[in-house]
Amino acid sequence: MVDHKLNSFSKELNFRTILALLFLAFLAVVFVALPARAEVIQLGARTGDLFELKARKIQPGEPLVLTWLEKKSELATIDFRGEHYELKARPGQADFIFLGLDLGVKPGRETLHITLWSGGSEKDQITADVEILARDFPKKKLTVDPKYVHPPREVQERIKRESEILAQIYGQTSPEWLAQGKFELPCDGQLSPNFGQQRIYNNVPRSIHAGVDIAIASGQPIKAANDGRVVLASNLYFSGNTVIIDHGLGLYTVYCHMSKLLVKRGAVVSRGQVVGLAGSTGLSTGPHLHWAAKINEARVDPLALLEIEF
Repeated sequence: MVDHKLNSFSKELNFRTILALLFLAFLAVVFVALPARAEVIQLGARTGDLFELKARKIQPGEPLVLTWLEKKSELATIDFRGEHYELKARPGQADFIFLGLDLGVKPGRETLHITLWSGGSEKDQITADVEILARDFPKKKLTVDPKYVHPPREVQERIKRESEILAQIYGQTSPEWLAQGKFELPCDGQLSPNFGQQRIYNNVPRSIHAGVDIAIASGQPIKAANDGRVVLASNLYFSGNTVIIDHGLGLYTVYCHMSKLLVKRGAVVSRGQVVGLAGSTGLSTGPHLHWAAKINEARVDPLALLEIEF
């Protein structure tokens, strides 16, 4: 009789244990699937103006969006990390700006300063401390063609010229917001969230991987993540066949290593429009899309754009 009760109790205990484990596994799946809640800071002035600073997380490699929610003044000037911005309270004007935190930014406290103007005179100021959190990035070793680790002398002038062209592109800011609604992934494929990864090519440390890779078969379509204007469609030494789309307000998305370009510089594109075909041109170990984003000179995680509403 005692053995029978013990066996019955043991079975019931095992059943409860299995249920508890299943429940914990369910919770783990739910919490992994849920997107992280964005960080939101609201900043008010005595004039009645209200601003909202929003980010997926305030850390290196993240885009920050400063939105003017309540407009009582005519002009807002913003100073942050040595950069100066302006927002005008005019119909049709964008009511937000991007404050990009480059992936190389050191963690610590930075000051956001907003000055409000009306009738040509200063009306109020808002000062807020923004804490930039530390962020760890992984490392990866890769074996590639030696010409990409130690470029031959005959291509070094080309690399320099292409670098100057890119610097000129990212140094400009279109005043209009050209995108519409949410950003979307440019293709279907196996996503590697390897933004910020330290690349070691042929045992030689090289630049940080300032984008994410999406493995996709050669020849598959690559689409614009949102509306914008093509500011570059060309073959570059390191990134191969490359398209850069200007979405306005200093935000650019970059599409690299394609086998074929299907747009030209100056073209206006819509979200979902095919801009090229996947490939493995340039510094690449196989067919994939290198997708990146920049806010002026700041290298930011393009996946963050999928989680921010404008």
